Amino acid sequence: MEHISMKDIYQGGLVYSTDMMKTIYLTPEDSIIFDENKWMYHRMPSLQQWLSDIDTQLQMHHVQGSHHLSFTFPENIDLNEQFKAEINNRGFELGCLEMYAIDSNQVQYAEHPDITVKFVSHSEVEDYLKVYQVFAEPFGDTYVQHSSQMIRNNHDLDHVDRVIAYYNNKPVGILDLIITSKCVEIDGFGVIPEFQRRGIGTIMQSFVADVAQNKIIILVADGEDTAKDMYVKQGYSYIGFCQQVLKEDV
Repeated sequence: MEHISMKDIYQGGLVYSTDMMKTIYLTPEDSIIFDENKWMYHRMPSLQQWLSDIDTQLQMHHVQGSHHLSFTFPENIDLNEQFKAEINNRGFELGCLEMYAIDSNQVQYAEHPDITVKFVSHSEVEDYLKVYQVFAEPFGDTYVQHSSQMIRNNHDLDHVDRVIAYYNNKPVGILDLIITSKCVEIDGFGVIPEFQRRGIGTIMQSFVADVAQNKIIILVADGEDTAKDMYVKQGYSYIGFCQQVLKEDV
């Protein structure tokens, strides 16, 4: 498999500034989107530097109407106990993202007469949103409404190729694809809970493998994501991790 790392993951949002230490993303038109308004460290900051950066980010975010704090730390670096204690004391949520990859020609092909997978056209956008909103609801009504409208407005304009799965003509699963010259990245992969464990996710993966045409397929999973077991069973290899912190309503 060609060498890949978490640097190959697509990052949305507008770059405000970048240097050897970090990249700052500020996206005023999407100010409530956590992942498009954050600081991504390329080198591990000291604890005192991070505490200073919290104040700076808070000021920058409030100017554009963002009410969260978000930092991503360098790949494959586990935060020390002192850092973790300060994260907890300051009310941040600590998360871990894990990257997995597979050669597309290693994906086991599957199909089922009751399951159809296809790219989303204008006629399927509302079906896509029915599934999308199930997974967006935990982030609140404002996020659901804003992000849904952005998808409607930008369906043909953004970098994403959206995919939908139907079970007996009912929309039950979605995923997004970011296709580059090097790899195909799966994002936003989800099957409605009551339709899980019916092979829908596996057939969606087969669709992606057909699209990939011998490229590497990559995806990122939350450290607590139970779907990781499915990825491993399907032949995905663990590539690496990064830790991130988030604080809402600041």
